[in-house]
Amino acid sequence: MHTSKNLVFTSFDSDENPLRKLPKITQVQYLDAYLTELSASTVIEEPNYFDRDYLDEFSAFYSLSSRGYPNICRRLHFFSSDQVSSELLQRAASGAIEDIGTLKESYLGFVVIRPIPSAPLGRTVLTWFPDNVPQMPRITSPSRLYSCHLAGVTLEVTGLAWQQQDTGVGACATVGLWVALHSSAFDDHHAVPTTAQITKAAHDGASLGARMFPSNGLNMYQIMEAIKAQQLAPIWCAGDLQYGDDQGQIITGFSKERFASICASFIRSGYPVLIWGQHLDGGIIKHVICAVGFRESPPPDLEVGNTCLQDAETIFLYIHDDNLGASVRFRIVDNGDGKAVTIQTDPPNENAEQSPTLGYPIIRPEALCIAVHECLRVSPDKLHAISKELSSQLCSALNIILEENGADKVSISSSTRFIKLADYIGEELGRTLADQSDVLGKVRMALMQEVPPMSLHIGVIRFALSNSTPLMDLIYDTTDTDRNCPVFAHVVYDKTVATNIMSQSTGYGELVKAFV
Repeated sequence: MHTSKNLVFTSFDSDENPLRKLPKITQVQYLDAYLTELSASTVIEEPNYFDRDYLDEFSAFYSLSSRGYPNICRRLHFFSSDQVSSELLQRAASGAIEDIGTLKESYLGFVVIRPIPSAPLGRTVLTWFPDNVPQMPRITSPSRLYSCHLAGVTLEVTGLAWQQQDTGVGACATVGLWVALHSSAFDDHHAVPTTAQITKAAHDGASLGARMFPSNGLNMYQIMEAIKAQQLAPIWCAGDLQYGDDQGQIITGFSKERFASICASFIRSGYPVLIWGQHLDGGIIKHVICAVGFRESPPPDLEVGNTCLQDAETIFLYIHDDNLGASVRFRIVDNGDGKAVTIQTDPPNENAEQSPTLGYPIIRPEALCIAVHECLRVSPDKLHAISKELSSQLCSALNIILEENGADKVSISSSTRFIKLADYIGEELGRTLADQSDVLGKVRMALMQEVPPMSLHIGVIRFALSNSTPLMDLIYDTTDTDRNCPVFAHVVYDKTVATNIMSQSTGYGELVKAFV
């Protein structure tokens, strides 16, 4: 029978830090380095913690082992304040506002420690680093708010859960899908499954004779079946390149434009992207990781009159890799000459030469899988194709008008996203028209009153000048097919475009003017 134990308070830099007492595996070293960069100062250990994910793993597998695994975990809480102590927590538990504020404001997140010697790191949620490049913001839309309770005090952290694979209940594909299903995109109706439930769902739909536990990993069909078991829809994007290498082997992969634009489009939409790839370390080692963020590319340096798909210029992805840790920065490498794109770790800080991610094998992505809502049926490739065609037409038409009026010609970039209608009308338009409150109200009312009823999720193509000034949004119905992809409306931010180009258009839904 379990016994009561006291909370343990230690300095993060102390030898008694329970994280540093774990085996010196790569994931532990990465979490240590990550928390060091976050200026972690104090650790509170809950020595008795029942974790839902581990309890399900215990029930499915570990309870049957003769080793006698316990069913209880530990949970470590990390704080940036050195004022956190047993006395402060007791005052906060008594309702002291100032002490509650100290805990909340300095909270960095938590790590669950499982009683599995070979894979101790369970559900882990840590806050993101501060974004020091606001002109090229880090996009982390899949992140969500997690709440936990410590002695009656509610602590919150925004991030996305990560854990180490144990190979008993789940390998890399299972953990990657578990991460993806934590996404903020599913918060309103979706109960996050445990890794054991994911593995069971995958085998219920496509076991192909394989043993369920211990798990040797899931294939692409099992991943998609597990997604469907959650009443969600899988979108599978195969690489668009195939060629022979110097040894005569067939290489499958992605062009830089397609890989970067698909990843950025879905991540911006709140959907993490499962990357199915191969380690290029001399052997054929398949691996599945989950992209949970990216950094927007700088405004494209285009010649006047040219167009581009802006997301194709994306350089950095932030990836949850069960072999490394949470939010690891990877660089997208364009190998040129029609060769497939690769990704490799690229630690950002000044201590990068000591990063535990260095030396990690380069990965060549071969396919992407995204879990989306069932009503989202239009493919990202369709929106990308439309955006490339229309941006060229729009750029040509706009430059003719500008030239006639003696103004300088321009270049145009486009980007795509899938988004809830409520989030587009609320947050997205709120950001875009933040300094035009009167116009913002009129646009929101027009979309509600003048446009036919729109779907829960919409597809949005945004056209912008090369300096990122928006020109127009096209709003697409996502509940139809790629062959029949109707437009609900177009929101025009530029008066010249609205008056001279789009005012007579009938194929782009209702015209909504978003300018003074």
